[in-house]
Amino acid sequence: MNDAEAGFAETCRQKAGDDWDVACGHPFTVALGDSTLPTAAMADYLVQDYAFVGTLVSMVGFAVGKAPNIGAQARLSAFLAAVTSDENTYFQRSFDALQVPAADRSRPALREVTKQLIAAMEEAGRQGSYGEILATLLPAEWIYLTWAEAQAAKAPEAFYFREWIDLHVNGNFRAFVLWLKAETDEAAKTASADERQAMAARFARMVQLEVDFFDMFQPR
Repeated sequence: MNDAEAGFAETCRQKAGDDWDVACGHPFTVALGDSTLPTAAMADYLVQDYAFVGTLVSMVGFAVGKAPNIGAQARLSAFLAAVTSDENTYFQRSFDALQVPAADRSRPALREVTKQLIAAMEEAGRQGSYGEILATLLPAEWIYLTWAEAQAAKAPEAFYFREWIDLHVNGNFRAFVLWLKAETDEAAKTASADERQAMAARFARMVQLEVDFFDMFQPR
């Protein structure tokens, strides 16, 4: 099956191979769903994840500016609204419940993988094309939708586990990921060969970084 038959995004997912499967069924996400993840690990994870939310928002802001039409701008803007409202509120409530110190919320010591994620998103936003930004954003959101769907039926009691799953498995988020996948396919159709190669490389890089990120917090 070639790119045209499978779609660019699906082809990238298939080429990610084992990395994709590991990211979507990672022991970290399984433990989160099972409520067996130590609270210290969850707190550490949320601190590191929150550290690049601002970079994510900035990258998507660049995508809004580079989007080809107002429909795409509206979709991306709605995603930004969710990240900066409901998701941000979740982080603050979870930090309080997990007793995360104020310094760790605003000035955390960044792990190396966190720095690499920040760098990848910053570079995509500032220097990448619209398609390259989409190819950076899509794998992260698609992975989160996939693992959250796998864990959703477990409904863990602690809200900082349960709501983190719910944020990534609700209908609006699922619709956004499906749109993002289709939009990435559309961008790839009009991209040059070099740009398509760059898009594929960014996709693969983000999948690997997601695996590396989850590795830091999995139960030992």
